[in-house]
Amino acid sequence: MDVKIEKVWFEEGKIFILTNMGEERNHFLEVFPSLYYASEDERNNFYLWDDNHSIRWPNIDEDIHVSNFFEEETVNYDNEVNKLLSKYPYLDIKVLAELMGMHWTKLARFRFGVYKTSEETLKKIKATIRKLGKEMSAAVL
Repeated sequence: MDVKIEKVWFEEGKIFILTNMGEERNHFLEVFPSLYYASEDERNNFYLWDDNHSIRWPNIDEDIHVSNFFEEETVNYDNEVNKLLSKYPYLDIKVLAELMGMHWTKLARFRFGVYKTSEETLKKIKATIRKLGKEMSAAVL
């Protein structure tokens, strides 16, 4: 059967869809970091396209296909990346990710526990934070 999106809405930190089959599906916004960090106005500025198979947010350059709502995605803040980044709330996740050569939404998914990080990636995150610390401590004021 051809599943299409009929309705989209946001509630209690989640994005919901209603399909043409009458099924309601949802995900936490953390699964889609662009939506999580977007303003309410940016979230509500979307349109359905691809014959109602996809949602498009032009202002934040995000597209979500209906199939994403049928994937199991969990959020788990109890992870080492989140614990580490929570110590430094002033760090801009987009800048940190850029310094690491990683797209910021991927780093956000590691932080939110949507993706599980490898030891190598965790070491890279820690090394980047240490490098920033050294650069900041060497700053001449």
